[in-house]
Amino acid sequence: MGVIRGFLTRNWTLKLSAFGIALLLWASVRVEAPSRQSVSDVPVRVNLNDPQWTLVDEPSPASVVVRFGGPSRELIRMALDRPSIVVPMDQVTSSDTTMVLRNEWVRVQDRPSVVVEEIRPSSVRLRFESIQRLDLPAALRLEGELGSGLALAADPTVVPSDLRISGPESRVVELDSVPLRPFDLSELESSGRVPVSVDMETLQGIQVQPEQVELEFELEEREEFRVEDVPTELDVEEWEERWEISPAEVALVISGASSLVAEVDGEGLRARLQIDEEDLPSEEGEEMTVSLALPDGFSPLLDLSWDPEEVTIRRLEEGETLDEADVSEDQQAALVEPGPGPRPSRVKARP
Repeated sequence: MGVIRGFLTRNWTLKLSAFGIALLLWASVRVEAPSRQSVSDVPVRVNLNDPQWTLVDEPSPASVVVRFGGPSRELIRMALDRPSIVVPMDQVTSSDTTMVLRNEWVRVQDRPSVVVEEIRPSSVRLRFESIQRLDLPAALRLEGELGSGLALAADPTVVPSDLRISGPESRVVELDSVPLRPFDLSELESSGRVPVSVDMETLQGIQVQPEQVELEFELEEREEFRVEDVPTELDVEEWEERWEISPAEVALVISGASSLVAEVDGEGLRARLQIDEEDLPSEEGEEMTVSLALPDGFSPLLDLSWDPEEVTIRRLEEGETLDEADVSEDQQAALVEPGPGPRPSRVKARP
């Protein structure tokens, strides 16, 4: 027993060192020994170099399982680096293509001792769509109001007016214009050009050239005119024998750029009430209030309003006629000889 105790305690440090070296050598051999490891969820990407096609969806499946072989130490490091598969596509021959995945398409960091042994599944399906290119007009979107005393003298113009778009055919054919980001008119103080960007957020998957345009505005001082004594009329044959409109005359208020207001001609202007005869008051003495519709033929840049904005239509009682003493000269003339009346007076007023 003492002999054994002496063997264990004699030169114990030397024996312990030898044991540690043996353990290290064993572990090193284990790490360097060939091994295998499977990595799941390896993403599949497509490197498309054909300018006539675009990838519609992600590859199907979008990720695969790859089994690698090599030293254990390298496999552990490789798994942490997250490998991927990149499929090269220089030319598309079909909109629906199945690609067999190759080992050389697997991308890992510099691990020369690691090899790809298997890819599951071994193929992916790719869906492509042809690229369509068109020149479309820019769609202007305005918001807000011009500052007091200013008005547009002409429709804003976009420079350049047409933009080149390209993208999947199914998306491009849905477009009839290229939307711009909204522009706030309150930011304008004078005539000139301002930059505005294309609204790319609404054009996902579409490329636009250029992505910024200029809006050109022409502003003038705002002026206001009143066309007085405009006769009110029903668009019904011989309406004067059955109905009375009150007031018999109204004024049209016109506001806008001074050059546009100066071109207004109120001659022959009528405030016509386009109401179906069956909708008019049918009982004697019955009344209804109607809003006057704005007349056509004026520039959309002008602001129009009637004064007053509403009139009253009353059904005449039996034997009652319009009192010519209360009828305007224009309406008296219309009763005798229908046709355009004289040019109503126009009074200029500034806001």
